[in-house]
Amino acid sequence: MHAASQPRETMNKKPVIYRDAKTVLNVDNLEFSEKLLCDGIIFNLGDACAYSCSFCYVASSQRYLAPPLIKAYNKATGESRHFEDVVIRRKNAVELMRGQLLKRDGTRRYFDDLDHRVAYSSTTVDVAANMELLQETADACNLILDNTGWQIRLLSKSNLLHKLVANKMIPERHHRRLIFGFSTGTLDDRVAKAFEAGTALVSKRLESLHWLQDNGFRTFGMICPSLPQEDYNQFSREICAAIRVDKCEHIWAEAINVRGASLPKTLEALRKAGLNMEAERLEAVSGPGRGEAWEEYSRKTFLAHSRNIPVDKFRYLEYIDESSADWWADQRKNGAVLLGATAKELNLTVTAPPLTKDERKYLKEREKIVTAGFRASITAAKALFEIHGYEGGRLWNREFTTFEAYCRARWEYGKSHSYRLVDCGGFVVDLERQPEAAQSPNGDWLPKNEGQIRPLLALKKEHRVACWKEIIAETAPSELTATMVSRKTKQHAEAQGLEIGPRPLRDGGKTSEASRLLGRLRAATAEHANGEEISLLLDQVEGLIE
Repeated sequence: MHAASQPRETMNKKPVIYRDAKTVLNVDNLEFSEKLLCDGIIFNLGDACAYSCSFCYVASSQRYLAPPLIKAYNKATGESRHFEDVVIRRKNAVELMRGQLLKRDGTRRYFDDLDHRVAYSSTTVDVAANMELLQETADACNLILDNTGWQIRLLSKSNLLHKLVANKMIPERHHRRLIFGFSTGTLDDRVAKAFEAGTALVSKRLESLHWLQDNGFRTFGMICPSLPQEDYNQFSREICAAIRVDKCEHIWAEAINVRGASLPKTLEALRKAGLNMEAERLEAVSGPGRGEAWEEYSRKTFLAHSRNIPVDKFRYLEYIDESSADWWADQRKNGAVLLGATAKELNLTVTAPPLTKDERKYLKEREKIVTAGFRASITAAKALFEIHGYEGGRLWNREFTTFEAYCRARWEYGKSHSYRLVDCGGFVVDLERQPEAAQSPNGDWLPKNEGQIRPLLALKKEHRVACWKEIIAETAPSELTATMVSRKTKQHAEAQGLEIGPRPLRDGGKTSEASRLLGRLRAATAEHANGEEISLLLDQVEGLIE
């Protein structure tokens, strides 16, 4: 039988080519670490996707590896296939990963269970383009989850992704280490269908995303690629509502890719689908001499999203040049993540090194203390203070842009409660540094719970220790109540001529009024037999209204 007439494996109506690869796992990928999608760990089970997106830039990154494979295929079959016309898979991909994760004797190479770095898949192919690929993804994920402490971030344009957990393809014990995301650069199924050939309808992707969110799974948003818009603010409001920003840990966004032939192919796809208005808007910002128009398009996209996505969640990916560097550098505080050669030259990329083994251990020990203790626990407050202040926030700011975002994601703490615990923990550390601490090895002179000393924390930091010493000279800490501390703090402040600052309120309106009323409830229930439990419930309520 002639080679061209031999039956060949197909996937999503595309022929499959297998590549002899040596690895599927890369633990030192700078590009996607700088995008904050992972901690340098990526895994790819293939090289050419089962989908065919016109804006895809993978072909340009595979310009040395893929062409020889496709040329050999075309020679054997008499066809004229291009990169987007084939699926390239890596032979025995899961077994290759097993060899990278385990030594010959079966022991783990990455044995540190405190190593919670994030691995990302995939940078080349969709992880859930069909059930066969989804099963391969599940097998790879299970290998990672069983043999490392890593978390895994998965991105797809499929509506099958949720089946990894819905169909129990990954055991429940691993579910909290999975983070699911879907690319949704438009809400218009017709537009998506024009340049994302073979992918699930956006409406179906959203159904999968919402199922995950409704069932308590971790999710992230990926608003890309988004075309130039007639009304950027309306576009952002609608798409942010659709992906439920409040239920996502982070949101990435970017303009359309410009690498390789992605732009002309996208224009051609839009025109072919009869989407002339969309094509005209894209053409108006594309090509030579239209750099300013392109920059305006990207800035408008960024600014619109910055109004609808909290800064602690927002990650807008932007490749900059010298002419735009200053403006974008100023926007990093608002969520811009700067990429490319110019960003590197100007030291504007995210280059924080991963946590060391000792740092991971230090963080894990303190997170366990915070998790195990009541919200009013002194030990939990001290542990959170130590996490907050370690090396300027190094333990949390590699993944989160604000400390409150870290606390909300890790323990569902509200902003006020998070900083109240940090304040309390700092006070405890100050007390432990006093000479009296050496004379009280059992900590008998320390406060017993966080709620007990809240009134004292209204004093300025430099006056708190002296006030506490005066209070416990009359009453042992084990016998103190919040009401007693409040009364004695006021007496001390009046005697010393000190100012007691009011509890800071957030933005005005109903939120501030609710905060004020919660404060009154705390004071009214301080002496209740179940005061600590009530305080815990009030903290949870406060977290919901922030």
